[in-house]
Amino acid sequence: MLHNRREHRELSREQIENILFIVVITVFAMLVRILLFPFESGDYHQFLRGWYEALKNNGGFAAVGMNIGDYMPTYLYFLAIFTYFPVSDLAAIKIISSVADIILAVYVMKIVNLKYENKTYGVLAYAGILFLPSVILNSAVWGQCDSIFTAALVACVYYFMQNKENRAVTAFAIAFIFKLQAVFLAPLLLLLLLKRKVKISTFLIVPLVYFVSILPAVIMGRSLTGLLTVYFSQAGQYKMIAMFLPNLYTWLPENTPSYISSAAVILAGGLVLISLFYFYRKKFMITNEVLVSLALFFALFVPFILPHMHERYYFLADILSVIFAFYFPKKFYVPVVTVLSSTYAVCHNLFNTDFFSVQLLGVIMLLVLISVAKHLVDLIKANRIENEQVLI
Repeated sequence: MLHNRREHRELSREQIENILFIVVITVFAMLVRILLFPFESGDYHQFLRGWYEALKNNGGFAAVGMNIGDYMPTYLYFLAIFTYFPVSDLAAIKIISSVADIILAVYVMKIVNLKYENKTYGVLAYAGILFLPSVILNSAVWGQCDSIFTAALVACVYYFMQNKENRAVTAFAIAFIFKLQAVFLAPLLLLLLLKRKVKISTFLIVPLVYFVSILPAVIMGRSLTGLLTVYFSQAGQYKMIAMFLPNLYTWLPENTPSYISSAAVILAGGLVLISLFYFYRKKFMITNEVLVSLALFFALFVPFILPHMHERYYFLADILSVIFAFYFPKKFYVPVVTVLSSTYAVCHNLFNTDFFSVQLLGVIMLLVLISVAKHLVDLIKANRIENEQVLI
């Protein structure tokens, strides 16, 4: 009895220490971001500042019915709320993204905690995400909101690991109403559907969440047709086949004809279908380790084979690679290479950094992708089962 009480005291002390560390490290992480807030990116001057001013000058939330920007209105709702507070537009934009960084780190911690009884690893993962260079640059310097949709996608993976399919699909839907790049994880959901880990009726959540998200903007006067076709409009906006993301198309010239990029999209779709067919035909248990590996594979594979990818589109892969390293410590080089490559691409946009060949970086990312793919194939073999009914 005395021993149990002592164990309980030790556990409580450990929990308190972890909480205190999380609080302190979060303060440090936010201080780093606040000091970087004054940086004004090209996207801020070209897009974000104008969107914020349009909202503020036209009644805040009342202005969400205007045709402002090329994003889904969900992000504009957040900007509109901040127009009522005495903060600058630049600070508001970066506060939103920085808060999303914390939510993202929390879900990473939750996934790592599923692996280890010792919660210290989860706490370290939380801290690692908050201080990841690509994360800091994305939110506090660039003012992008990739942490929002990525936090939702990481939550999606977490809830699938917990066998909570409704929450998982809802999280995916939330990611989708912020950024089209949520589709990087769509092959994973399709595979789980094929493996009968998710009911097809559950996917009705996606259009439901989408409709609810655009409803306020529709009520305020924005075109329903325009809101339903936001992503179709975005698809044809950028003509460059490669936008400095180190992927399959960095070896092609900037003036590559449009018919090649059209063929590249079909090629990417075909390659994804081939990978899905392979995973579908293999009989294996979908363990947490397999889910993490599949998620990282698709987060690397899809942007690598798609044209018109922006510099920051390995952001999801950056986060998942950190989780991957906690699950498979011997693969620590995967996040090191992925994050460094992603950070270099981002720095090229922000600071005109140009000391390393992006074509060579594309080759390096291909090697990382091959390494993760081989790991995944080996993991599937290790989790092979003879009776597919176990998957149901």
